[in-house]
Amino acid sequence: FDLVIYQIGRPVVFSLAADGETGVRKVLKMLHDELEITMALCGCCSLKDITRDHVVTEWDRPRIAPRL
Repeated sequence: FDLVIYQIGRPVVFSLAADGETGVRKVLKMLHDELEITMALCGCCSLKDITRDHVVTEWDRPRIAPRL
């Protein structure tokens, strides 16, 4: 959860420093739009439609044994 806050909080703080309230509004709009696009590409119409099956982590990827 801390990583999520960091990934959202950092751009907000930077935009606040750079352009004040207008900058924060811009970055939040960008994050909103990116989430909407990503959800559409995954076939999700709402946040409730997102399931564990939509989330892929590095542990989910098949591992190939290193060459000896």
